[in-house]
Amino acid sequence: MRSPDGYAMWGNFVYREIVAPGRVVFVNSFADEAGNPIRHPMSPTWPLEVLSTLTLSEQDGRTTLTLTGSPIHATEAERKTFEDGRGSMQQGFSGTWGQLAAYLAKEGSR
Repeated sequence: MRSPDGYAMWGNFVYREIVAPGRVVFVNSFADEAGNPIRHPMSPTWPLEVLSTLTLSEQDGRTTLTLTGSPIHATEAERKTFEDGRGSMQQGFSGTWGQLAAYLAKEGSR
């Protein structure tokens, strides 16, 4: 990820399960440039690893994407930081999904 002011952050995703067409399970973490897991650059009590599950379901011709996550191998302080950050994560992912929707709409019109 690169912010508008040029600050760069990397992430690491280790896929545990991919079940087509509707489920992906992975462990994600912040990473250094070489892909090694590191602490969150702005939050020392953020969990080092988060187990995430992405599911896709279809109903009435519409696809719903659901993403859930929970810290693994985390201390109590790390779990609390994660829970306290849910609103921020929801806001960030909403922006990400909004960008994806706009991209797909543009590609679909070609």
